[in-house]
Amino acid sequence: MKHQITFVGGQLLPVFVGIKEFSPDKIHFIVSEESKNKISLLKPFFTDKVFSEKQCNPFDFTSIKTKLTDILEKIESSDEVQFNLTGGTKVMVLAAQAIMQEKNIKGFYINLDNTFLQLPSYEIKKITSEITIKEFLEMTGHKISHSNVLSDFSNDDFKSVSAIESFSLSHDKLLLQINSKIRKTYDNLNKIPTSGQLEVNQNCKLNWTANKIGVTLQGREVLKIDSPNAKTLFFNAGWWELTVAKAISKWTKAKELLIQCELPFKTDTNTTKNEIDVLVNIGGKLIFVECKSGTVKQEDINKMRVVKDTYGGVISKSLLVSRFMPSTTIIEKCRELNVEIFYCFLGRNQINSLAKITDTLDKLEKRLTI
Repeated sequence: MKHQITFVGGQLLPVFVGIKEFSPDKIHFIVSEESKNKISLLKPFFTDKVFSEKQCNPFDFTSIKTKLTDILEKIESSDEVQFNLTGGTKVMVLAAQAIMQEKNIKGFYINLDNTFLQLPSYEIKKITSEITIKEFLEMTGHKISHSNVLSDFSNDDFKSVSAIESFSLSHDKLLLQINSKIRKTYDNLNKIPTSGQLEVNQNCKLNWTANKIGVTLQGREVLKIDSPNAKTLFFNAGWWELTVAKAISKWTKAKELLIQCELPFKTDTNTTKNEIDVLVNIGGKLIFVECKSGTVKQEDINKMRVVKDTYGGVISKSLLVSRFMPSTTIIEKCRELNVEIFYCFLGRNQINSLAKITDTLDKLEKRLTI
């Protein structure tokens, strides 16, 4: 039988990775009063494993060492044992190292760069197991109630995205005016009727049905889209989210990419608590992407900070992808909250091609491994 002794501290990810990577038959959790309740989040992922738990004072070297010795005395001499030294306090790790030296037991330490340090050889090896976004979130007590991937969208959707993007390049002010008019007319985008017509100004008219949207300017049709998601793409700026997601999908380090993620309250799973435009998994570490096709507000940045801290923690990053350069106050706030910014236009001048977003993502990925 294969045993793994692991300390449970503030972060569950290294515990989860250690179990998934080495696939022990039995896991012995060493917990403190503060961390003992976290075990319930791990067990549903490993229903084929046997678990045991021992609580200790995480700062009492002698007590910790005694508990570790008790565990080892009950394990058959022919069984394989290893320690996961990534979690817990420094005193817990010191106690484990003392036992490892006395009994010639191996262990490992999970690094942030998707590698682990093998002990006692101190050889660095690549982690081969992968963690999905679903696993990451559920391990921290959260769930996704709804999300999409690029393949969920049809050719008509992407044709509509291209049409709106072309329209935005030639009529960017008009597009902003249309969005402003819609929001003033309907205080909630969910209240937009199935079909309707709106006079944007004396020269421009907007009309729509369930699947079609048209814009006429001085009697000439300047935009026509037809897709199952026409209203979401146009009225909810879904076109920009899809455009950004498609550019990010070309980044080779992206293991998984979800679009339009909805995360419910824990106490009311039928009500959405937070929405994430694009969520990128780079191997157990998350990048939260906020897509803004128009004006960026202070509350947008505040929301990004809350979402990152709530769902990703210290091993995640936030990225604001804006069509236009944000105001100086927004840029200052992003720096203070450690939010990376990527923008395409300064006024009417294109500063960055969206294809360059992979360079920004590379920089973020490097910071996640430090």
